[in-house]
Amino acid sequence: MEKLKERLDMFSDAVIAIIITIMVLELPMPQHDSLAEYLQFGKAIGIFFISFCFVANIWYQHSILYNDAETMNNHVFILEFIFLAFLSLTPTFTKLITVDTNRHTVMAYGILTFIVNGLFMLVSYSVIHQKYNDTIDIKKIFNKIYLNHSNSLGMINVAVLILAYFEPNWALWCYLTLPLISFVFNRDDHSDLEEVTQLSPANQDKYLEFSNVDLRDFRKKQREIGQKYSHQRRSNPNWQADMAEEMRKLFKDSGLDAQKINTNYTGKGRLNRDWLSKDNTRK
Repeated sequence: MEKLKERLDMFSDAVIAIIITIMVLELPMPQHDSLAEYLQFGKAIGIFFISFCFVANIWYQHSILYNDAETMNNHVFILEFIFLAFLSLTPTFTKLITVDTNRHTVMAYGILTFIVNGLFMLVSYSVIHQKYNDTIDIKKIFNKIYLNHSNSLGMINVAVLILAYFEPNWALWCYLTLPLISFVFNRDDHSDLEEVTQLSPANQDKYLEFSNVDLRDFRKKQREIGQKYSHQRRSNPNWQADMAEEMRKLFKDSGLDAQKINTNYTGKGRLNRDWLSKDNTRK
């Protein structure tokens, strides 16, 4: 299955590369030397960039996901092929809104992106579940980390679909921002998942007890502490020890046990594995 995983990864990369190539080749070239046709050509390029950002974001998230996977089972293979089948429709729907931008074509494009994102979420869950099935309660962890942002993106998609019914041109450009939002959300979610899996079982349970507000406040305070002491590197010779002590207090107040704090500040302000790793927590 390991070799099949590598071949599936290469196959997926090839499909995505072909999708982008087709979108470029289907750009309508101006047939006459007129301002109207050049404006239409510029609009087509803009629509291409919307779809390019969407596909590029999918490729990035897909690469990160498969980079951590060791093997694949048949369930993942089936979901992957279904996901790629719908993703392969992107050039067709891109051409559709390029030729005629109206409420129906833009809504159809939005529905396709919604389906593709949903299928990718299923693929992600299957791959992650296979990797961590024997070590943690992956369903609870996955729901805690991914579903909050996934639900937010879903609601944004629905809102843009409604906007497309009334203002298709405005909705079209909204689809340019969605991949950027998705990129930020998924990057942070993947980082959190990797770091939470490094926690001891007791700290994993405490993490699951955090509300979304508590977790957001914890990250904010962690980031503020890191930034505070990063500015003291030259003026305070004991800045690492001081930062470690303040981090320990933050963890203690949050109910997380941290026996030893690694002071290699990354500036990310998230649940850094150096601070919350199994080696750094009390059993």
